[in-house]
Amino acid sequence: MSPQQPAPVSRRRFLVGGGALAGAVLLGACSSDDDGSASTTTGASTSGLALAQFFGGPPMLTAGAEIRAPFGLADAQALLPTEDTPEVLSVSILDAAGKVVVEPVDVRRHAKGLPRAYFPLRFTVDEPGIYTGRTEVDGESLEMAIQVDSAEDVLAIQVGERLPSMATPTSADPHGVDPICTNDPVCSLHDVTLTQALGEATPIALLVSTPKFCQVSICGPVLDVLLKVAGDYSTVRPLHVEVYAHPEEEIDTKAPVVDALGLTFEPCLILAGADGKVVERLDTIFDEDEVSEALAKIAR
Repeated sequence: MSPQQPAPVSRRRFLVGGGALAGAVLLGACSSDDDGSASTTTGASTSGLALAQFFGGPPMLTAGAEIRAPFGLADAQALLPTEDTPEVLSVSILDAAGKVVVEPVDVRRHAKGLPRAYFPLRFTVDEPGIYTGRTEVDGESLEMAIQVDSAEDVLAIQVGERLPSMATPTSADPHGVDPICTNDPVCSLHDVTLTQALGEATPIALLVSTPKFCQVSICGPVLDVLLKVAGDYSTVRPLHVEVYAHPEEEIDTKAPVVDALGLTFEPCLILAGADGKVVERLDTIFDEDEVSEALAKIAR
């Protein structure tokens, strides 16, 4: 089923086309962003505010399953400082004909451990298509397009699928990836391979990110977020794997785990139970509170 284009709307609609998140989502497109923004906007409301999506590009969101579509609130300069961002936004979902298919849901602001705030919108729709997320800020309507695809069109590993058994880089054996961690200092989440972790029959939190080479101010901190929160969940095995095989030389060659997981974006935190099956996937941005909730879900 091919997605339908949404009906024409006013200039208040904020649309982000495929690939617009070139600094926060798409692999190979990371770049520095000193003002704290991690997305590119293509339009704004009459007040200058816009909904900045942390999703887009290749298919990411799946029909028939719970969708997590995080977004921020931005002005012409960048994402708004946390103190200027509402604590809660009420968001409804409309189909291509403008019919409300998901009644307004309150989405709380998240920012713990991050330099900017975001809103992790969650909803479910049964059919692929281009939907509209609509909210209101200071009495003004703001909208964003949300493309939802069928499961077979989403390459990224999905809830219910098993993590692949593979020899990911460790401190003892880099398995062709150099460096195994671009964090400074090197993080402590490289003691065992993914295969070894699966063999432990314990829940796994697998973070795919490249702190040094995804330099926007939101990509880098997510490793720090996991490191801080993971200590509270001793029954969960946290792992970190890099995105690129040789980032100091070139970023065309991805680490094998990227293709094995079907990822076309980063960062990504994959939560799996003791049986190795994926329970949840947090894409592109997540704070300490959201990671803690996810770890609690899989902890034994």
